[in-house]
Amino acid sequence: MKKRIICLTFILTLVCSSLAFASGYSRSITAYFSNIKVSLNGKTLNFSNEPFIYGGTVYVPLRDVSESLGVNVAWDDRNNTVYMHDDSSLGYTNSSSEIEMLKNQLKAKDAEIDRLKKDDDDDDDKDLEDLEDKLNDDYDRYTKGRETLKFKYDLSQRSNGDIKVKMTGDFDRTSSAWSRREPSRFRDFIEDTVCDKIRDEFREDIEITVYDEDKDTCGEYEYDYSDRKLEKDYDEYED
Repeated sequence: MKKRIICLTFILTLVCSSLAFASGYSRSITAYFSNIKVSLNGKTLNFSNEPFIYGGTVYVPLRDVSESLGVNVAWDDRNNTVYMHDDSSLGYTNSSSEIEMLKNQLKAKDAEIDRLKKDDDDDDDKDLEDLEDKLNDDYDRYTKGRETLKFKYDLSQRSNGDIKVKMTGDFDRTSSAWSRREPSRFRDFIEDTVCDKIRDEFREDIEITVYDEDKDTCGEYEYDYSDRKLEKDYDEYED
């Protein structure tokens, strides 16, 4: 094997050179040039400067090799430091196929989140319907007043999570059936039955509105879940 043996003098002017090194020295070395080739994944790399052998080690330009590997190189002449990083360290990717793959993964995640939300909403709707049926079956009558009041319950959930309850009675708001009930015991009935049942299923505040058969408002109440307390906003014929 024929080799060209060239004695090179690498003068590294580290004080006043164009690289403006902070400190350094010059040194004469003997390097061997032999038309060295470097192959990366079957592809021969091109170099800005020819590779050589010195001290049994092959030397190639760092920037050319790094950029072929997708690694960025920067020289800091103030600190005499070579900085290297690939795009993945910055949260980027060079491969369009990788970008497409990530997009598809995000779409799949979004679809899964939407499905889980829908399942959760469906479960909440079913729980709300079951609870509504339970109230209509077991608490359709108020018997603690002078007259029995019958109610139909309709439950819904607001966007903020609060549960809204409509209690529609079979009486007129101005009738004795409503006016002769005992308001304090009626509030206990709402708190101890309606609110407690809802609270067992949903940890949310509750809004209760009582309507008569003509859809006129008879009473409005709010149950604060955190305080476990029922407040009266409005009550027709309240003592």
